[in-house]
Amino acid sequence: MKNIFLLFGLFLFSCGLAAQSLSGKITDSATGQTIPGAVVYVPQLKLGASTDIKGNYKISPLPKGTYQVEVEILGYATVTQQVTIKGEVVLNFAMVVSSASAKEVVVTALGNATNVQRSPVPVSIVTHDMLVEQSSTNVIDGIATQPGITAITTGPGVSKPEVNGLGFNRVLTLFDGVRQQDFQWGDEHGIQIDPYSVYDAEIVRGAATLQYGSDAVGGVVSFKSAPFPENGTVQGSVLAEYQTNNGLIGTSEDIAGNNNGFVWDLRISDEQAHCYSDPKDGYVWSTAFREDNARLTLGLEKQWGYSRLTFSILHRTLEIPDGNRDSATGQFKFDFPINGQIYPNRNNFLSYDPTHVGYQQVEHDVISWQNSINVGQGRILADFGYEQDHREEIDTGTIPLLNMWQFDIPYAVKYQVESNSGLKLTTGLNGFYENMHNNVEAPHPYVSVFLVPSYWLFDVGGFAILEKDYKNLTLSGGLRYDTRNETAQSLYLLNPGIAGQEVVTAGTPGAYTNFAGFTSNYSGFSGSLGASYQLPKNSYIKLNIAKSYRAPAITETGENGIHPGTANFEIGDPHLKPEAGYEADIAFGNNGKDINFEVDGFGNYIQNFIFANRTDSVAQGFPVFRFQSNTAILAGVAAYFNIHPADTKWLEIDNGFTYIYSYMLNATDSTQHVPWTPAPRLTSEVKLKLTDKHNSILKGTYIKFGLQKDWQQTNIYSADWTELPSLPFVLYNAGIGTDFVNPKTSRVICSFYINCTNLTNVAYVDHTSRPQYFLAYNGVSPVTVTQQSQGIYNMGRNIGFKLIFPIGGGHRYGEVPGVN
Repeated sequence: MKNIFLLFGLFLFSCGLAAQSLSGKITDSATGQTIPGAVVYVPQLKLGASTDIKGNYKISPLPKGTYQVEVEILGYATVTQQVTIKGEVVLNFAMVVSSASAKEVVVTALGNATNVQRSPVPVSIVTHDMLVEQSSTNVIDGIATQPGITAITTGPGVSKPEVNGLGFNRVLTLFDGVRQQDFQWGDEHGIQIDPYSVYDAEIVRGAATLQYGSDAVGGVVSFKSAPFPENGTVQGSVLAEYQTNNGLIGTSEDIAGNNNGFVWDLRISDEQAHCYSDPKDGYVWSTAFREDNARLTLGLEKQWGYSRLTFSILHRTLEIPDGNRDSATGQFKFDFPINGQIYPNRNNFLSYDPTHVGYQQVEHDVISWQNSINVGQGRILADFGYEQDHREEIDTGTIPLLNMWQFDIPYAVKYQVESNSGLKLTTGLNGFYENMHNNVEAPHPYVSVFLVPSYWLFDVGGFAILEKDYKNLTLSGGLRYDTRNETAQSLYLLNPGIAGQEVVTAGTPGAYTNFAGFTSNYSGFSGSLGASYQLPKNSYIKLNIAKSYRAPAITETGENGIHPGTANFEIGDPHLKPEAGYEADIAFGNNGKDINFEVDGFGNYIQNFIFANRTDSVAQGFPVFRFQSNTAILAGVAAYFNIHPADTKWLEIDNGFTYIYSYMLNATDSTQHVPWTPAPRLTSEVKLKLTDKHNSILKGTYIKFGLQKDWQQTNIYSADWTELPSLPFVLYNAGIGTDFVNPKTSRVICSFYINCTNLTNVAYVDHTSRPQYFLAYNGVSPVTVTQQSQGIYNMGRNIGFKLIFPIGGGHRYGEVPGVN
């Protein structure tokens, strides 16, 4: 830790060098008039500036190098252009009028920064406006309606991303480029990211093991924090949110500054909710949660590059429902009487204290250090992190039955250079070191649960990627080799699973081998070859072929016992082989003046596909799931079709569609589909944008109406009631939003949003909702759910209210918050 501070301090006190800058003028391409309030942004550096009243901008200081620059303002199509920064660079932009949302956006999640339209791999962009205009209970739910994207949920506090039908350990989550480990091998271990810290997101919908190694076989979700303010300014915001269904109360305060290249950002957030309600059961017992987060970033942006140090402390307490009910009435019931009380009452349901019974406590502390240093014609990017996670699962009171510590050191070092001919090379290595150990056993009479063995692993992969842009053609390809060494420790118990359980040493008479120690070595190649071509009339086509690799997770190899979050007895297999995937993606799209669309088709053939198979056995009263492998095939389509007439600026219609089919070879009718394959889904939204009046205090006012239609999913893994066919449903949504503006200065005073989901209060179950299988009667062992009505339903009608007050004078109406 001291070395990190010492090295960072050397950067902070390094000698100032001659400043690089980017400046110019932004004009309307048709009229030639200057455009005030446009934002010029360099995503790789998180730096930008807005144009003044004469349309002029200047970003300074900037590191030397070649970067993608993005220009954006409401009412115009977003423009991107590559620029080489060396000395004082002048670059003017002429913008085309458009009522559409940002189309030509820079993406950074694929290694080299590139235009989303030129990326051979399909990439979804979730903009800042998309996030703030909606109401969600966690960061994954905020992106889960994008085409090709789904959330596997365990109540409102836990969601994990699923991309093209692959989830859990097959989708890697990043925050500002740092991989989120935080016990992600667990089914009910949610992503530990404060949703208010996320500014926008990029989602790679396809194999990305070339860039990131194992765990990115399905794709990558890359969350990003807000851009740093313009040089010489201090900016921030205060956010307050309330949701009616579960009483969610959220607050977040942010303040950031930029003083001649010294940048900083401090955010403090709090979020809490009581039990949610659905139309079938009313309030659902044991679904409250609370989260607190503090995050500080300090950085230096100079001619030689940049260096940033980020500290984050996140604490989350959440209840996990077990579906315990009265066998006669179906009413939710305590697992055992509490002070003589058998059933939760209204006060229990509306309590914001999530520590009544059956809850998790998670601490997620992160230090990350990100650097970019110019070397010759290229630059070295070196990112290091330290993550400390503590997870406790408590049945009642304060004594944890599951008590685990995990420590991770993710790292990534790469070199990027571009030749005079425009050939881009990115090469380097990345991976992580991880150590997890089970904490001391709970005191008598409590019985500790040991989910997985204590273990350590070291993961490293080396790669090289080449990319070349021609006038209309982009070619990209690369190779990677990964290796992972994992060692798990043995664990022996006396009196397992009952009062008096005791951890003992090997050779103790009568000892039960809970975990047999093992050492495993995994390795594999990844590769990718792709192209995109810009066709006439704003059309384009993409093709990418990829070989992916994934090493088995510790649950899949070493688990042996009751899984508290799923009420299952799960057994791993240390002899499982790594997964090897072969994927092809093809896309066709158009970014026209009045419409934009993209249709992405994919096929993925995965050897040694690992999944938990439910057996007909029972252990300690719980159903037994055993990890095994087979060959899986997934194929599908993700598409969007958006209408935004250039001559009808008040109207925007956005549509998305997802269809995924899965199949496993040499399987019976009941075992031939991959578990958790999402149901076909259509989303549609109509946004009506009111005309801004010159002296009005309301600007950017909109009203929107939308729907989500999920078809029935019958392609399921039905053996032993592992999955049930889902029923079709339609959800209607509505929203309204506006900016309150000072008419004299055009500065935004505050932004106000109202968003209603499930407007008609439909009783429904999403196919990838895990609580639909949670059922127990009278506090005893779980009961197999054989029909949907027995399980727990999704949330009913929810109305969210959100207020955001800018700090530091506020941004002008039409500007991008955080870059002005």
